[in-house]
Amino acid sequence: MTSTVTPARPETASGRRAPAAPGRWRRAGVLAAGAALAVAAVALQTIGLDQEERTAHLTWTGGVGEQVSASRFSARVKAVHVARAVESTGPDGKVEKATTSGVFVIAEVEATANREPQKFGTPTLLTGDGKRYAATDKVDASHTITNPFIQVGWWAESVAVFEVPAAALPGSRLVLAPRNGFIGEALLPEVEIDLGFDEATAGRLTSNAKDVYQLASKK
Repeated sequence: MTSTVTPARPETASGRRAPAAPGRWRRAGVLAAGAALAVAAVALQTIGLDQEERTAHLTWTGGVGEQVSASRFSARVKAVHVARAVESTGPDGKVEKATTSGVFVIAEVEATANREPQKFGTPTLLTGDGKRYAATDKVDASHTITNPFIQVGWWAESVAVFEVPAAALPGSRLVLAPRNGFIGEALLPEVEIDLGFDEATAGRLTSNAKDVYQLASKK
């Protein structure tokens, strides 16, 4: 902000101050213009936000087995599995098998709403080095935690399934957030749950990965 210093008006020979120059309205106009420029600058900064800043979240953190409560919902990871393939059964009884050159990470998740029913958006696996993996599309969403409405007063149980390189496991966290924001909600809440994969644990689980993890049948 630029500050303007107005010099004192000169004294006349009789000791009285000279009449003020008719600049009151001019100064008011300058101040109004300055305020308008400040508003415009804020607007330009808002327009200049990148996608990540416009979709920022308020984050609550925790670990496996802990209830992590955000503003709109609570969630916890009950267990985590690593597998080479995932099988699921459709309503027609047909078994579908998904395979990968890496590993599947299956997090058993349960969640409840604090005030209003809602659904989760696509879960994310955030790795120790900052990479993000969206939940795999090799598993039908009807088998996952994105399918049920998260209701008030009871816990919905399902899974989040990710297909990742084995090297991505150490330090990884499960991130869950609602699919949509509420009216007047500036930032979406999310929970970030540490899956407990250090180097040793990740190596052991990868070496002993299940050949096939069977998902629950569609309901």
